[in-house]
Amino acid sequence: MDVTVAEKVLIVGGVLNLAYGVLLGYPIVVMRAKGAPATPKYLMSAHISTLLHGAMLLSLVWAARFSEAGAGWEEAAAWLLVVSSALVAVKDTLNWLTGVKDEFGEHAKPALLGGLAALPETMGIGILVVGVLEAL
Repeated sequence: MDVTVAEKVLIVGGVLNLAYGVLLGYPIVVMRAKGAPATPKYLMSAHISTLLHGAMLLSLVWAARFSEAGAGWEEAAAWLLVVSSALVAVKDTLNWLTGVKDEFGEHAKPALLGGLAALPETMGIGILVVGVLEAL
């Protein structure tokens, strides 16, 4: 089976997101086992968002395979989506580690990473949507 560069990028990005999400589960368990009444908001956010991004990136391998956008566009889309997911993971991790309770209310600096993640994610998905629609 031939695997394109775009598919490889999505697969590696997806697996790394899943691995990081799984690792973030350990501090959650440790905190709760020590009697913490709740998990810190941004630790839970980082945990869940990396797992969701991992599943999304892996599922988009099928969209990239089906797409008629062309290899260059598909590779660009894959990289945009993987970079976006990394920015969100870093943002939520930094929010957790610095004790942020509300990134918007506190005007937390890591929130800027979320803003930076929005554009590449929208562009990456947009490219794949056009490529998939072209394939119909």
